[in-house]
This record gives sequence, C-alpha cells and structure tokens, in this order.
Amino acid sequence: MSEVQLRVLGSRQRDVARGMARIDQRTMQKLGVSSGDVIEILGKKKMSAIAWPAYSEDEDPSIMRIDGFLRKNAGVSTNEYVVVRKAEVKMLRA
Repeated sequence: MSEVQLRVLGSRQRDVARGMARIDQRTMQKLGVSSGDVIEILGKKKMSAIAWPAYSEDEDPSIMRIDGFLRKNAGVSTNEYVVVRKAEVKMLRA
C-alpha cells in the first residue's frame, strides 16, 4: 500500500467542517485515490478524511490542507507532518 508524508496546513474557511483534506493531483495519483475517496491520516492519532484536489496555488506535493477539527482528531498542529494513505473502506449491510 502506497503512503506519503505531508506537511499539514490550515484549510480555507469555505472548507471548514466538511471533513475534506486537500492534496495535489500528483499525490492523489501516487496514493491511487480520486476526489471523494476516503484517506487515512496518521498523526499522533489515526483518523480519516475525504480526499479533495488542492487549490491551483497549492499544487505542492509536500502539503495537505485540513481544518482544525481534523487536525485535533489526528492530534497534530499546522506545519507538523502526517502519513497519508488510501483508506480501506468496508460497507455495512443494513
């Protein structure tokens, strides 16, 4: 399973409380994820988010933008590094 190490930056106001992690296209390809796929973020704690393309000015393969809620859940602050990989999602039957 492919994984990358990314530096955490704060999200834009319009992305707050949406559960999304903005990462660049090259990193998404390396991880084998598309927009809307679930990724796993490993900081001091493990959590998940929805992969979403980075803004054009953020096309840097070493950063990821997540909001304060996701940073708190992962146990990280801005400018800290996390490991990111594609999450293995299992569907539950009703």
